[in-house]
Amino acid sequence: MTHPFLPVMGNIGSGKTTLDRCIASHLKYTLVEENVVNNQFLADFYKDMHRWAFHSQTYYLTEKINQMLQIQKILLKKPVVQDTSIYQDVFVFAEAQYEAGNMSQAEFDLYKKIYAMWEGQLPTPDLIIYLKTSVEVVEKRINKRARSFEDKVPRWYLVLLNWLLERWVSNNKKIPVLTIETDGVNIVDSKKDIEKVIEQIRKKL
Repeated sequence: MTHPFLPVMGNIGSGKTTLDRCIASHLKYTLVEENVVNNQFLADFYKDMHRWAFHSQTYYLTEKINQMLQIQKILLKKPVVQDTSIYQDVFVFAEAQYEAGNMSQAEFDLYKKIYAMWEGQLPTPDLIIYLKTSVEVVEKRINKRARSFEDKVPRWYLVLLNWLLERWVSNNKKIPVLTIETDGVNIVDSKKDIEKVIEQIRKKL
């Protein structure tokens, strides 16, 4: 018997990492964070998405597959909260690059083939937490955290990511999803908001 597995989904700057850390602290889950810093293609990707989209997305996919295999082992002993679901990597981030014309049909087909080879071996989440955030709020949060490689993130890209997130959540029939509206929620500074969100998660579980 394995323990609960909770990945988090949401746009760039929606608060995924902050919520992950809250869940780990309040519910005593093992936190598995996304490896953003070590993606050697990321800075180049934001400068030239068309040139580097396939490289960057494939890096994230292979990292996430390896991470999921490690999570499968952890779940035998402890519950896990994961920063960014693999479903978001495949059906939101990579899909966005294909829709935007930054990944060719051949590249996207190869990307999906890699995912399909591993899909059946990866653990299925017990619950996905979706942080629904408007583009306006996402932009403010991105500006506030001031990551240099995010300076050139275009608005249309954030709009596209939000649309793809909504599409995935609407079409998903397999995994329970808890949607949390985050525009008016401050889980960084408000203890009351943190407790409210954690209680929502408790009830859903």
